[in-house]
Amino acid sequence: MKFTRSMTMALAMMALFAVSLAVRAQDSASGPKNQIGPKRSTSQTAVAAPGRRFAHRKPTGNRSVIAPVTVLNNPEYLSGEASISIAANSNPLLRIGMAQNGVTLIEFPASDKFFAIHAGNSDLVTVEKSPSLKRDHHLVLRAGSGFLVPATGARGPQAIVPATSIIAQMDSGMAITVMVYPVALLKQQAHRVVINYKPEEVVSARRAAGLAINLVGPEASSQTELANGTTAAESAVKTPTPTASTEPPNVPRPKADYREPVETALSEAIKNPKWFKKWTKERHGLKISMLPSRELSDSARMALFAVRNTGQEPLRIISGYPDLYVETLNEKQRPVEAGTKVEKLNLASSADDNSIPPGATRYFVLAYETPILGAQQHLKIVVAHMSAADEPAMADLTAAAAR
Repeated sequence: MKFTRSMTMALAMMALFAVSLAVRAQDSASGPKNQIGPKRSTSQTAVAAPGRRFAHRKPTGNRSVIAPVTVLNNPEYLSGEASISIAANSNPLLRIGMAQNGVTLIEFPASDKFFAIHAGNSDLVTVEKSPSLKRDHHLVLRAGSGFLVPATGARGPQAIVPATSIIAQMDSGMAITVMVYPVALLKQQAHRVVINYKPEEVVSARRAAGLAINLVGPEASSQTELANGTTAAESAVKTPTPTASTEPPNVPRPKADYREPVETALSEAIKNPKWFKKWTKERHGLKISMLPSRELSDSARMALFAVRNTGQEPLRIISGYPDLYVETLNEKQRPVEAGTKVEKLNLASSADDNSIPPGATRYFVLAYETPILGAQQHLKIVVAHMSAADEPAMADLTAAAAR
């Protein structure tokens, strides 16, 4: 009896051992190291949990591919220094970055000149008013009083909205639009931009398109002749010469010489320095004081003014200065367009050279043709010296006459 029980227990243990061996063999055969069985279906994903059998989960679906997008807070504006080549028949649009305390210099070809500068909003971006704009080949842009810099980390369309636009229209007919983008850092500022194009190619392209060319400057030919490619010399050859002249030729009248009254007024100014009491704010070492202008004739007046060097070094006035310009101001007394130069008839000075010693005062009398002024236009005396040619001292002659 005992023997029978012992045999039964032994057989049971052997059976359990055999089952254990079979389970281990099955586990090892289904493991990742010896995958010999049939391939798994791609429609299911096996997920193994510790201590559990493999469980099968259905995928949620294939992932969609996201197309690349444009990052709106990184607009394509110019920064640092750049050189731009422009095609003659193009309508160029330049995007530049501008910081609150930065300055941008834009240089144009030396063989072309400015016809007009159209500023969008001078309260946001100021085009520096150069008294020699008609002779310059560059523009200087600065942030205005209403210039707003985007907040750090700004996102969305508001982060790339340009502040304003400026159009530079050249004598050749080329018109270049500059879009100014506010930036937070000076390293994002466009410090210097050089623009390259050939004015003669611009003229040729515009003539072919039937557009106006050579917007200012002496032109004997009419626009019709220029459009047909006829030069002034060819037009003169084709025009028959009259056998007899019935009218005298148009000889321009000689300009009046006001040298004597100008020199007399200068002598009076030198003898009476106390006449000059009100002075402008100092600008790069220069101050200006002026008297109300005096009438010379129906078409001419003269301005008496003094220029003082308030610095510790001698200052040399640029040749051609002092000068006289008409500026158009807005309601906030800010200039809205480039000044127009007024023709000088005579200029007398208390010194022969262009230098003003430290602390010295120099007296001037300038005769000029009386311009017709609008309600918002002012006549300004402009004096520039060699060390600050782009930021001259100015005095409002119109405001002085109103006092």
